[in-house]
Amino acid sequence: MILLALTATLGTSAQETRQLSAEAANLLKCLKAIEGEKTLSGTMANVNWNINEAKWVYQHTGKWPAINCFDFIHHVYSAKGSWIDYTDVTEVLNWHRQGGIVGAMWHWNVPTNDGKSYTCTPGKGSGQTSFDVRKIFEPESDEYKLMMKDINTIGSYLKMLKMRKIPVIWRPLHEAGGMWFWWGMDAEACKELWRVMFRRFQEMGLDNLIWVWTSAAAWNKPYSDGYNWYPGDEYVDIVGIDIYNNTGAANIYNSCFKFLQTYSPDKMVALTECGNVAKISAQWRTRSKWLFFMPWYDYERTKDVNSEAFKSTEHGHANAEWWADAFAQDYVLTRDDFKQLMTGVESVRDDRVTRPAGSYDLLGRPWQEGRRGIVIRNGKKYFHR
Repeated sequence: MILLALTATLGTSAQETRQLSAEAANLLKCLKAIEGEKTLSGTMANVNWNINEAKWVYQHTGKWPAINCFDFIHHVYSAKGSWIDYTDVTEVLNWHRQGGIVGAMWHWNVPTNDGKSYTCTPGKGSGQTSFDVRKIFEPESDEYKLMMKDINTIGSYLKMLKMRKIPVIWRPLHEAGGMWFWWGMDAEACKELWRVMFRRFQEMGLDNLIWVWTSAAAWNKPYSDGYNWYPGDEYVDIVGIDIYNNTGAANIYNSCFKFLQTYSPDKMVALTECGNVAKISAQWRTRSKWLFFMPWYDYERTKDVNSEAFKSTEHGHANAEWWADAFAQDYVLTRDDFKQLMTGVESVRDDRVTRPAGSYDLLGRPWQEGRRGIVIRNGKKYFHR
């Protein structure tokens, strides 16, 4: 059972001294406190602005995932009364009020070469885009102006969440090193675009964001030059990787988890997307202790929550059996677990916290002097670094 109070003291790195809203600071404290001890379960919205995948997981397991990640992929079509309206934050607000963590990402669509549609796929074809990320260095260019316009638009949506005191795990410009998105066609430009977005969002007062950078992977292992796209520690809170079609738990640890730990030893590590991978229990046993994990959505399975397909336990990326195994592990946190964990958050000075006999960690083991993480004492949690 998750006990109710958490006290935490953060260090003094560049990221930890960044101005954060009280809600984002509390969430970041919690993430740091559970790192290596617990993992947060997560689902991806079916394409954009819903919790359909989370509903499917609940239907087949009786438990809600802790995180639901939304996508601004269709911001170019967003309008009041339209089929997609990002100003209607009802779904996000309800998820937050029910105790869930809000995640968000952005498949950044720009005009296609023929001007008839939008895409994030680079190329010279009519339905692809030649949009040049290198223009981020040229403020007078049309591309720069469009990038800033879109950043301001997404920032305005994120500000609606800030105004409702909702912290967001924010994952932009993902998989850049794979070079299958237009923002990944030039490493230096991509890094500058990240920094420009980071600074602009700070100017807009968006202090509710926890920034997640995603390494590109060739499904089973990261590209060796993946960190060429890394914008710098001061702009990142969490590093992650997207893994598909890899059922070898040991391989995942050796080729992916350890890779991120090696290049970012001071950052929390997440499985930011996955599909058809080894069970979380197997990954955990082989030391891939992700901060959170998130299977990708199955479009046909969950696009309609009232369909026959929705009733099936099968899934294109993580079936009901996979989820049941995950939730059977006491280190996998559900939405209810997280809600309890965040209840009664307060802060104290680290030197006021002692480690007497009768103190335990989150797995019920006697607390060992000198360890970092959460210690439970008298029904409260204290974070030691």
